[in-house]
Amino acid sequence: MDINVYSEIGKLQGVILHRPGIELERMTPENIHEALYSDILSMDIAQRDYASFEGVLQKCASVFYVRDLLVKVLENKENRHQLTEGVCALHGVSLQDTLDALSPEALASVLIEGYGETDASGKRSFPIPPLYNLYFTRDASVSVYGKVLVNHMRHAVRGRESLLMDWIFRQAFHAETFRTASPSHYLEGGDVLIAREDVLLIGQGDRTSKAAIDDIVQGFVQAKKQQTIVVQELPLKPESFIHLDMVFTFLDKNACACYLPIVAQSSPFHTTRIRIADGKVTYHEHAHLLDALKSLHFDLEPVSCGNPEDNWSQQREQWHSGANFFALAPGKVIGYERNRQTIAQLARHGFDVVPAEDIVSGKDHIDRHSRCVVTLHSDELPRGGGGGRCMTMPVNRENVSW
Repeated sequence: MDINVYSEIGKLQGVILHRPGIELERMTPENIHEALYSDILSMDIAQRDYASFEGVLQKCASVFYVRDLLVKVLENKENRHQLTEGVCALHGVSLQDTLDALSPEALASVLIEGYGETDASGKRSFPIPPLYNLYFTRDASVSVYGKVLVNHMRHAVRGRESLLMDWIFRQAFHAETFRTASPSHYLEGGDVLIAREDVLLIGQGDRTSKAAIDDIVQGFVQAKKQQTIVVQELPLKPESFIHLDMVFTFLDKNACACYLPIVAQSSPFHTTRIRIADGKVTYHEHAHLLDALKSLHFDLEPVSCGNPEDNWSQQREQWHSGANFFALAPGKVIGYERNRQTIAQLARHGFDVVPAEDIVSGKDHIDRHSRCVVTLHSDELPRGGGGGRCMTMPVNRENVSW
């Protein structure tokens, strides 16, 4: 399948997922903060939640799984040797002979779940750590139009995710990949939104640096491409503001989900529109993100994350990814049922509320609705710190005419 993502809302054709597995059970109170979580998740409950999520996506698009794609890459012995060499160098271990001797399936498991050793006292360690965050497939790479941006991640614990995704895109999809100039120029996919063929939105905060954004700007300059990049500064605390898509996502051509205090009201956090044309770069400050988008002819109705009249409600639902929706097609999105105030706001804006179970069972289908929100019952997944957009890596969408 070709890489083709020119918007956030075009009808989904292909998406990469990772079903959470045993790597979640390798979190302990000792390593939980290194794993970038604030609590320990149950694998069984997370998998139960995830089954409905992936079931909906399977009804709407071609679904590719990281593990299956990785096995395909590893079936080539030269790929396997080069990839294990890179993994050993990344983690500073001498395990290449051990890894090379594994079958493609067993090696894929090790590269996802980690490689453990037990010392004489019975204490277990992981010289190759588990990929605790891999089910958030959004962050390690970004489909940008017809290419793939493979990211230098903010935290070392996620570095192997980028390495694996680079191999997957180059070998399984035969895609052209590119990166920012330096590992210190970190960026994550939750901060990059494809608004339109000529407009990108990028969040600048704890996980995406100004240097990385400057690299992307210079890439467009060198390509002599006319482009606009809107940069939204994000709070560094609390961790629920980790990415731009935690405060803003597109729902339709003329609708978006917003955490209003950050993206729809004046705040201390800067919004900068960067215009690249004829080899020149110009900057313009805006009052907030919706103001910047309006200047680019996006006439968006903001749907509040939480009750717009109740700031506490907004904070509570934003914490559990209340603004983090994933578009299956224009006006057809999926998000967590637990954010009841946000779902109520969507209903007030003309979105039919459809339980995920009805889509999975075949009782209903998104094509029967002009606008809908598919609601995912989820006890465990929101505690991981991400929503529907975080858990998806689109590779192909139908183009949208604006």
